Amino acid sequence: MRFFFYGTLLDRDITALVLGRRLPPQAYAPAGLPGYARRKVKGGTYPIAIPDPRGEVPGAIVGGLSRRDVARLAAYEGPGYRIAPLRVKTAGAMTVVSVFEPIQARLQPTGELWDLALWQRRHKRAFVGRLKRALSERLAYSRR
Repeated sequence: MRFFFYGTLLDRDITALVLGRRLPPQAYAPAGLPGYARRKVKGGTYPIAIPDPRGEVPGAIVGGLSRRDVARLAAYEGPGYRIAPLRVKTAGAMTVVSVFEPIQARLQPTGELWDLALWQRRHKRAFVGRLKRALSERLAYSRR
């Protein structure tokens, strides 16, 4: 399966923690999501993609994902997102891939643009700590 990643999953350390394995570099292909803008979510440090006819969200198409990977990604994204097929631009062509699309009733954008490099400098360390705790709690719960 192929997904378009546009937020924290662009950080390969985060993706490796979520999937429980590191993807090879060739699994990532630069892409853009036209007709959307990437904004910081209210109450969080991560982004959501919202419709914007003049916008384009940078990201990557990530391929080679198994059903297990998709289940782990869906658990990571949580109930605020749904998997939707969207058209993305890669290498000058349009293709349809799956995207974790925010459910507007559950996640609201701020007016602030979201930037991966800025997030990595300001929030990644604390985010990784929270993610590791959440994953270990989920694993401990699943063993019961």
